[in-house]
Amino acid sequence: MQFSRFQAQKVTPKLRLSAFVGWLLLAAFTSPNALAQTWASTATQAYPVQYLQQATAIGSLAPSTPMHIVVGLEEQNADQVQPTLRAMLTPGNSLYGTSLTVEQFVAKFGPTTAQVNAVKSYLSDAGFTSVTAADNQLLVEADGTAAVVQSAFNTTLEEYSVNGATVYLNTAPAQVPASLSGVVIAVLGLNNVVGLHSDLTKLSLSTGATKQGQGPRPLTDPCTPPAGCPLPATANESYGPQDYQIAYDAASPAAASAVTPAWTGGTSCSSFAAPQLLSTGECTAVGIISEGDLTQVVTDLRTYEKTYTLPEVPVTVVNAGIASSDTSGEDEWDLDSQTSTGIANQVSHLYFYVATSMTDSDLGLAINKAVSSNQVKAFNMSFGECEFFPYLDGSMVLDDEMFGEAALQGITPFASADDNGSACPSEGPNGVPLDGPPDTSYPASSPYVIAVGGTNLFTNANFTYDYEIAWEASGGGISLFENSPFWQAYTGSGSEPIVLSTENGSRGVPDVSMCAGGTELSICAANIIVDGSAELVGGTSLSSPLSMGSWARIESSHSNKLGFAGPLIYQLANGAPTLTSPDFNDVILGTNGLFTALPGYDYVTGLGSWDIKVVNKVIPTTYPQ
Repeated sequence: MQFSRFQAQKVTPKLRLSAFVGWLLLAAFTSPNALAQTWASTATQAYPVQYLQQATAIGSLAPSTPMHIVVGLEEQNADQVQPTLRAMLTPGNSLYGTSLTVEQFVAKFGPTTAQVNAVKSYLSDAGFTSVTAADNQLLVEADGTAAVVQSAFNTTLEEYSVNGATVYLNTAPAQVPASLSGVVIAVLGLNNVVGLHSDLTKLSLSTGATKQGQGPRPLTDPCTPPAGCPLPATANESYGPQDYQIAYDAASPAAASAVTPAWTGGTSCSSFAAPQLLSTGECTAVGIISEGDLTQVVTDLRTYEKTYTLPEVPVTVVNAGIASSDTSGEDEWDLDSQTSTGIANQVSHLYFYVATSMTDSDLGLAINKAVSSNQVKAFNMSFGECEFFPYLDGSMVLDDEMFGEAALQGITPFASADDNGSACPSEGPNGVPLDGPPDTSYPASSPYVIAVGGTNLFTNANFTYDYEIAWEASGGGISLFENSPFWQAYTGSGSEPIVLSTENGSRGVPDVSMCAGGTELSICAANIIVDGSAELVGGTSLSSPLSMGSWARIESSHSNKLGFAGPLIYQLANGAPTLTSPDFNDVILGTNGLFTALPGYDYVTGLGSWDIKVVNKVIPTTYPQ
């Protein structure tokens, strides 16, 4: 589509918020505590309860209700994060070729010890218990009752019935004493409304499992793995790990007939490792931000590895809060772990950083655990929400600090761009374009996250790449809240920024794209193991882990010295008038509603999909000055 030109200026999220839609303008509330204290605002606003569907007010939250809160602290020298990233890519600079340790990040960017202690003291004096600060000092956790929370943050907490579930939320902004102004930026945990959801779509094949013309296969293919599992059909509608390796130019099709024999309804499921064209991800550790009980997920990963003759990946499960027994997200974490390590063929270690729930607050703890542990070179997040929600509850500003730290430490976060086309995931099912307000999804819209859109992948008979078209539900567009990073303004051989929205200071989404499987019927769906049986799944929940696994191979090929991917991959494209992305598989067909796939960068597929071998060969290690 034609993108209108803007006058080049820096536009703050506040200005873009006022230009959004009127219903985001919320009235401030003040509790009676305001009379006894001078209060300062934080980024945490009143929860927009009027936009919860089927919400019925119950009344005030019981004062004795136990709560776990997360207080976000403002980092120092925030305006130096991107200049430091640039210095790390500048030959001759003392930082060239380096990444920060957690200790180095804390020394330059972390809140001071005095600030952390001031927050901890305030919380303890207010009546909170179990007050602890994270290793990177960006957040402080504490336990308290609803009465303590309301008093400490000058807010009000109410209960609502939403779709039959009872939830609580803050109906007034969170504030802190004036002495903590400029120290505390957000207070999370004031609501337990789950806004984030996975971007997974279940699919079926276009022909019957036993007879032609009987309609789609059931979503679950009946088999007992690792023997008897359906392998990709001759029409290449579903894919195992070696098929994705071949399609995205990481493995040779020389043994394709052995790797992926056509499934005819029989029980043969033997497979052999495809000849690799470059390093696997064997030198690179990766992570997955997840939730709940992952016992079966690890078992399913072992079954998948046996099914497709993959090396067994060392796995560590790290709980970032109270362990949860929830297993409702098993299929998502199965998809993430199997496809990321599958396309990588092998990684040195897989870490699951596990949240207690899918709330902003709990997932933030898991993200911070991944960053402050500094054990991986990349981690995946196959979930999202309309970005105005984390903007309003304050989690966006805190999570962006964490993602910025990750980039400085040489870690590349990946996130699904969502499955609602140029709308954002609000209510309704995945895979339905424009089912929601026009906005991008978070955390994909963070400038320090590689946002991954979706495509429909078509391959030749031996699974070599043929072409891709944009998936109609691929998330993408122009962020209304996040500023563009310097690398999106790169021009290449052209005279205009690769991402035109940078002229207005706005972040463009996505950055790259990969196979999303299809809509209802499989086009390039992942054949994975869920609860011991084979399932066909897709969505940008497939695209994102495929992208992370591709990056793991490239990092391994470069001895894990590349650092954050953002400033590097944008140098492989060109702005107008050339408008090309020659080293990626440039996707130039399809639309996601408001935006169209075009030569070069676009708001549907980003730079295109990974040609792993080519990108690995040409990816730069410096940034033009």
